[in-house]
Amino acid sequence: MKNSKLCITVVSSVCFLLSGAAAQTHEDSTTTMKNYTVISGNASLTVQPDAGARIVSFKTGRYEFLTGKEIHADNYGSTFWPSPQTLWNWPPPHVLDSDPYMLENGNGLLRMVSGKDPQTGLQFTKEFTSAQNGKIRITYSMSNAGNAAQKTAPWDISRLHKGGLLFFPLGEGSVGVKHFAPVPADVLDGIVWFQDGKVRPKESELSIANVSEGWAAFAIDGKIFIKKFPGVKPAQQAPGEAVLSIYVSSDADYIEFEIQGPYTALSPGKTFPWNIEWIAVDIPDTIRTVKGNKELVEFVRGIIR
Repeated sequence: MKNSKLCITVVSSVCFLLSGAAAQTHEDSTTTMKNYTVISGNASLTVQPDAGARIVSFKTGRYEFLTGKEIHADNYGSTFWPSPQTLWNWPPPHVLDSDPYMLENGNGLLRMVSGKDPQTGLQFTKEFTSAQNGKIRITYSMSNAGNAAQKTAPWDISRLHKGGLLFFPLGEGSVGVKHFAPVPADVLDGIVWFQDGKVRPKESELSIANVSEGWAAFAIDGKIFIKKFPGVKPAQQAPGEAVLSIYVSSDADYIEFEIQGPYTALSPGKTFPWNIEWIAVDIPDTIRTVKGNKELVEFVRGIIR
C-alpha cells in the first residue's frame, strides 16, 4: 500500500504520512465548518462532520456530481438514513442527518460517529477509505443504542445535478412507483435506463426497483458515478422498499440516486456494518452516453470487477 498524506489546515498546514487514504482537511471560512477529503486517483470525496457527516462533494478531477445548498438548502450532497421512512416519518432525525458527528482520523481511515438518536434509538458510524483507480470505500454502521430490539435497513441518498443518464441491471420484478408519479424509465435488454431532462417535471417522480448485479451508475458530461453494493433479495428488503430508488424533484433542480441494504434485526447493543463503494471516472470519448448502449454497460462492468 502506498504512503499518502493527511493535511489538516486551520490557520497553517501540518502534514503527516499515513498508509492508505489521502485525507485532506480544510476549514470553510464561509461556514466555519471543516471539510475532510479522501482522494483516490482523480476521484475525491469530501465530508463535513459538523453537518451530519454529510458528503458535500464527490468529484472526478474538477467535475462535481453532487448538488449544494445553492440548489436546495436542506436536500443537498449525500446523506444516510435508516429505512423504512415509517420509522421516523419526516423530517429525518437531526441527530443522524444534520447534527455534528465526532471525528476520528488516523491510520488511513476517516471515521465519524453520530450521537445517540432518541427518536429511533440508533447511532451511526461513517468510515471512508481510499481504494485505487477512483474508488472510495464507505462503511455505514448502524448501532442499536436503545433498550428494545428493532429492525432497519441502511439507506444511502445522493442528490445529483439534472441532465444525466442513470442506469442499472434490473433484478427481480419490474420498475415500481411509490407515492409520486413514475419516473419515465425504459428497460432495454435487462437494463433500466432513465435519461433525466434539464427541465423539472410538473410533479415530483419516484420509482423503485431491484438490482441484479450490485451496481448502478449515473453518467453526465463525459463522467460517470458508480455505486457498487452487496446484493439484496426482495425477501431481505425493508417493507415497501427496494434496492434502488430514483427521485426527481419538481421543487428544485436535482434528482436523488438512492440505494438500500438488507432489513436487519438489531438487538440492543448490536451493530450492522454496510460496505459500499463509490467510483468516479471519465468515460472514454469512444463510448456514447445514450440509452441502450451496451458498450457503456460493459464499461461499468469492467470497472467494478
